Amino acid sequence: MPRGQLGILYGRDAYSKLQKDCGDEANKLNLERTPREKIMRQYGDLAKHLKELPRSSDWVHHGLRPSISGLEKAPHFIKWSDFPLQFMEWVKEGEIVGYGEVLGYISGVGDKSKGKAEKIDTEFRRVVQDVRIWSPARRRNSEGEYKIELRAHLKSIGYPLNEEFGESNVDLLVNKRHVIEAKKEPQLADYDRLFGQLARHLQHHRNVIACIFDIPSGDKFDNFVSLVDRYLNKEGSSVEVIKK
Repeated sequence: MPRGQLGILYGRDAYSKLQKDCGDEANKLNLERTPREKIMRQYGDLAKHLKELPRSSDWVHHGLRPSISGLEKAPHFIKWSDFPLQFMEWVKEGEIVGYGEVLGYISGVGDKSKGKAEKIDTEFRRVVQDVRIWSPARRRNSEGEYKIELRAHLKSIGYPLNEEFGESNVDLLVNKRHVIEAKKEPQLADYDRLFGQLARHLQHHRNVIACIFDIPSGDKFDNFVSLVDRYLNKEGSSVEVIKK
């Protein structure tokens, strides 16, 4: 469709509006950020509706915004696992009323998970952090090239590494304990295959990182993160999904 005709139909930012009408996310950066208060109230209201703390899959299912990946970006910086704590701080600092039952859910989960939290593998947390702060030097043509660059980064820090290793054939194995699986430009079938790979890795290792490069669709990524959170992040195992 000619640009001029789009302009007649939609006015300014015509292509972005067309994308939204088609159910897609506009490529153009949306400078209208969701207020923090709205985000927190969405979380609290969803918890009250569910009568328990929501999972990331519940957030996606109810069409709440920002997306899971958007929550982690500026200016929000809300990692899903940190949501309960941030919600509790928001309620207390603002003296917000009406969410007492939600605070009760948070306290209950905190009591149950306290022992587990004390046993978190600090080495795995460090590996996750070192992968998160790393950025590829440039956009690569293949998944293998990204893997080579990530391997060089981790090796330079001092991690012992194995490649294409073990019964589940992991992409990278850090210190013979922590799995890293890399994926570039995944489509729906690739996400399905990656989910199966992560499940196989968890049969042999308790800590897995999925490092995903050049994501073509934010919605598919968010759905994948929700599935991982719901089905693979069980007690005694941990899967971190990192977007690059």
